Amino acid sequence: MASKQDFWLNPNFEPKRQFRFLVQLSFGEQDVTFLAKSVDRPSYSISSNPHQFFNHTFYYPGRVTWNTVNLTLVDPVSPNGAELLYQYLEDAGVQKPTSVNAATGTTITKSSATTAMSNIVIQEIATPLGGGSESQIVGQWTLLNAFFTDVNFGSHDYGSEEMVDIALTIQYDWAEYEKSRGDSNPVVP
Repeated sequence: MASKQDFWLNPNFEPKRQFRFLVQLSFGEQDVTFLAKSVDRPSYSISSNPHQFFNHTFYYPGRVTWNTVNLTLVDPVSPNGAELLYQYLEDAGVQKPTSVNAATGTTITKSSATTAMSNIVIQEIATPLGGGSESQIVGQWTLLNAFFTDVNFGSHDYGSEEMVDIALTIQYDWAEYEKSRGDSNPVVP
């Protein structure tokens, strides 16, 4: 067994790497997992409430708030990412204000915003401990009751050869983390 000083020499030590991830996301029947370019891992904040007693202040934990997640997608020609995200608005209940009835008839609700897309699942990928060449899912975050609060369709620039990105901000009620049970969860390309 490796000591704390030589853990880097331990062949069973495998750190998680930033570039080894998948984001499971689909709109209707269209799976756009392969469009993910970068994603934040979930994070939370716990408020603190002070209580003053004579010359002392004591702090007590308050509410847990899950922070937004930023997701960047590449916008391909097919499937057209901009079109899918524009369609998300209609699926979530937003109508074009072409008439008074259309402008006041429906609105976006939490139910419609969360059901207009699938659950968002961030999967962590690694090689098996102890060796092997087949990548597998070692853990995953599921964002529950997620919906988009900000969609930025990117920009065009004659001076750049970069791909067009779509930047998304995702709000969710909470996240759940599930560690792999150690059995085979191979990554399907």
